[in-house]
Amino acid sequence: MGHSDETWNDVGEQFKKLGTILKHHYQTQELPDVVGPASDDEVKEAVRVLGETVKAVIATVGDAVADPGVRDEARETAAVFFGALGATFADLADDISTRSEAEGPRDIPPPGDDVAGDAPPEGT
Repeated sequence: MGHSDETWNDVGEQFKKLGTILKHHYQTQELPDVVGPASDDEVKEAVRVLGETVKAVIATVGDAVADPGVRDEARETAAVFFGALGATFADLADDISTRSEAEGPRDIPPPGDDVAGDAPPEGT
C-alpha cells in the first residue's frame, strides 16, 4: 500500500472519530418525541417539532464547536485530510516523473510546423 493510501485511511478514521464525537453531542440533547398517525393538526405539530429539532441540531453544532475537545479533533481531522492530499500529490508527481524518465524525451515539433490534422486539405 502506498503512502497516500495509508494517509487516506487515516482521514477516514479521523472523520469517523469526529463524527462519533458530534453524534454524542447531538444525542445528549433533549428532543421532543412525536409518534403516531398524521392528522392535519399532527402534521402542523410535526412541522413545529421539526423546526425545533433543526434549531436543536444547530445549537448542538454550536455547542460542539465551543467544546475545546471537538475543536481540537476538527483541527486534527483537517490536518490529516490535508496531509493525505499532500501525499497523494507527491505520489502523483513521483509517478509522472517515473513515467517521463521511462519514456525518454519526446520530439516536439517547432512552432510553425504542421502537425497531422492541422494542415489545410490540399487543393484549397
